[in-house]
Formats: sequence, C-alpha cells, structure tokens
Amino acid sequence: MRLLYILPRYDQAAMGNRIHTEIILAWRSMGIDAEVLSFTTDRRSPSRTVEDGIVVHRLPSGGTLPIRFANRALATIFPYPYLAAAIAGLRQFFATAPPFDLCHIETAFPLGFAAVVAPRHSPPLAVTLPGADVMAEPEYDYGYARFPAVRAILPLVFRRALVIRADAPQIRELAIARGASPTKVTAIPYNITVDSFPPPDVSLAEFRSRSRAAVVARHQLDPHRPIILSLNRLHPFKGIAFLVEAIPTLRAAGLAPQIVIVGPNRSTPRFGDYGALLCRRAAELGAAADVVLTGAIPHHEALTYLAAADVAVVPSVAESFSRVVIEACAAGTPPVVTRTTGASAYVAAAQAGMVVEPRSGPAIGTAIAALLHDPTTWRAYSARAVALSRQFTSQRIAADLAQTYHAALRGGPLPAPIAIGQ
Repeated sequence: MRLLYILPRYDQAAMGNRIHTEIILAWRSMGIDAEVLSFTTDRRSPSRTVEDGIVVHRLPSGGTLPIRFANRALATIFPYPYLAAAIAGLRQFFATAPPFDLCHIETAFPLGFAAVVAPRHSPPLAVTLPGADVMAEPEYDYGYARFPAVRAILPLVFRRALVIRADAPQIRELAIARGASPTKVTAIPYNITVDSFPPPDVSLAEFRSRSRAAVVARHQLDPHRPIILSLNRLHPFKGIAFLVEAIPTLRAAGLAPQIVIVGPNRSTPRFGDYGALLCRRAAELGAAADVVLTGAIPHHEALTYLAAADVAVVPSVAESFSRVVIEACAAGTPPVVTRTTGASAYVAAAQAGMVVEPRSGPAIGTAIAALLHDPTTWRAYSARAVALSRQFTSQRIAADLAQTYHAALRGGPLPAPIAIGQ
C-alpha cells in the first residue's frame, strides 16, 4: 500500500507531530510506504525534502497574490485563513504526483474539505477526526462545527470519504450525528510517542522520585504536600478553572494541594487572557499561593512533570481524546478526567483513573481526595494506569490503522479495533 499522509503542519521538533512520524515509521516495518504532505507559511513555492527517510512535501499557505486574495475571500465564509491555498495546492499536487492508494488526511475541516473540492482523480480519502473539526462549544470559543458553514459541508466530506477514523468513541458518535455513515466510522485512538514512556533502565519509582525532586526544586514547592498537575494549553475549553475551583473541596477533605498548571497561555474573545482569569479565580478562593502557572515547557520536560505529580487532572469541558491522559498513565500518575474527554472511555474500562462530570470543581476535588486518602488505592490505580498506557504504542495504533485501511480498500466491512482498556 502507498499512502499520502496529509496534515496541516509537519515539524518533527513539534511535540504534536512526533506521533505521526512514529506511525509512518511503524507502517514502513509492515511494508506500507507513506509520504507526508503538509502546509507552511514560510514558503512561496512547493518543496520536497527527505526527513528520517520520509519524503515530505510542503505546500505554501499563502503563495501568489491571487491565492492570498482568495484566502481572504473564503475566510469570510469559512473560519480558516488558508483554505484557498490548500485547495489550489492539493489540486496541483494530485495532478502531477505519482498515484497513491489512499490519503490519510487529518481533519474533516479544513483539509478533508479541501481534498474533496480538489479534482475527482484524487486518491480515496481516509479522514481522521481529531475532534475540533466536528465539535461545537461556542460557550468556550472552541470547535469548527460551531460555525454554520462548517456544519453544512461536513456531510459532503463524510460522503466522499472511503473510511473515517475517530480518535475516541464519543467522536465516532458525534460524526454519525453530523451525517457520517456508521459503517464508515471506526474509533481508533491516537498513539503516544516512545519518549512519553519512562526510560527502561530506571525503575518507575526511582524515576518518579527524581522527577518530583526536580519539579519541587524548580518551583519551590513543598515536597510533603500533594502535587496536582494540569498539563495543557490554557484555553477555556480545557476547563482548568474547574480544577482551581476544586481547591475548597480538597481543603475540606484535609488535603493541602499544590496546583501546578503547565502550558502556554491563550486569549479568546469571550474569556480574554485565560491565565489571568485562572489567577483571579485562585485569589478569589484565597488560594493564590497554592496555584503555580509555569507557562509553556519544552516537550522533553513533559514526562518529568507528569511523573512528579500525585494526580494529573484533565478537566476539559469537551475534548476528543487528550493524549495527556495516556501520557500521565505512562508515568504512573493516575488521571482524573472528565466524562466529556474522549480518553475517559479507555480510562474507565481499565479502571486506570477517576472519571468525573464536567464543569464541576467539587467533583474533581472529591475524585482527587479519593485517590490520595488511601495509598493502597493510589498504588492500584497507578499500576493499572501503566498497564493501560502500553496499549497506545505507535506500533499498536499503526497496526490497527493498517488493518482498517486494507479492509476499506478491499470494500469489506471495517474490522473492530482491538479493545483498549478491557
């Protein structure tokens, strides 16, 4: 099989793109050849490079003056600033490139739509839904599907797709609700990368001890008090304010939490500067000294922070998958995750953490207290979390995708992915 792997941006140095590199390299070991196609604002003409033995095509997001004008015109209808460039670039690429058996394309919108508008001789599409393309949370300034134009074109993309991969069961159900045929959609989660796992030459207990000492020293924390971690960008839909609002419940339970919030800050029209909002909420609760905002960290430090924590909290109002949940499990840190986050289905099945209702500080606080009040309970959850994380290796997820794509190209029913977390 020869695949074209299309995604908005491909940069091996970026933490979000390493998962794609590992999938492609895993496919290579299965005899599947894949090339990458992505977009860049840094070039005015297409380029072709070879990176890690992978052929990478990059198309300009801006391009010529007419394309830039077309980008602006389409942006008045669709909430994406480079749609015209994506359509034109894919049209030209498909017209001149050697044939591919299938396009693995990340997002129904914008890239799936751009590929559908491209010529009919484009390869069959295997559309991956990372969530933001089909979700609508206008109250939290999130999700392309909150825009009427995107909702209108999603059924067209779904009809043209040969197969649709959702990254969690709840995204599969949402895709069906937005017009996808149930026979086309399968739930296969994202993988986590090799460097998301602790080094094999050190015991997990020792690695966690070293990590905790490093984070305590860096942020002048109290090593004897619980460290509760949020590791995500600071966007309203991530629900981090509800973690801050869990502090009174934790104090009432006799705990003295230290909330460490790691990630780059964001501002949105409705909420403004979200980091500033979190600080104000902590101050209102009399907990300003208990909340530490670190800002963004390099990807290679994420595992250290996850391993340093007693509990990792993912309090998203709505989120498709959230790799952080599984990365916390790999570090031996039990997660507390909202039911509306896609990874919660896998966590619940494996009893690897606590699943709570969204938008509730008390619910989060109660779950954290349940984990921390009994060391035996915490150790049991930690062990199950580690076992769960091993089911999300790149080799495992690549094999599930390959099996699904082979079946779709043969025209047969899609195989059920191997159950994760059971």
